Amino acid sequence: MPLIRKDRAGNDSFGHSWPEDGAVVEMPHEEAEELLAIPDGGFTLVLPDADAAPEPDNAAADSPESNPEFSEIDPAVPAAEPEAKPAAKKTAARKTAERKPQE
Repeated sequence: MPLIRKDRAGNDSFGHSWPEDGAVVEMPHEEAEELLAIPDGGFTLVLPDADAAPEPDNAAADSPESNPEFSEIDPAVPAAEPEAKPAAKKTAARKTAERKPQE
């Protein structure tokens, strides 16, 4: 669920309360979208600090760094097409002229 910061203490129409200026409240995604859509409403989305969040014990085993079978895909990079080798050229069988035996 997203975390929403409100510039000034107060309440919203969904029943959430910010006790002091700059307080952060967790709420359902749909409600957060509506509040963030208010122009000059004083609401901002707070992104959790990735360094502060502890990883579950089993997450390390499934990480791409520890398992070579996993790889991350960057959607900004176009997919590389495999390099195709040119087809082998077929050569016509060489016909040799029949020679007459020399006498």
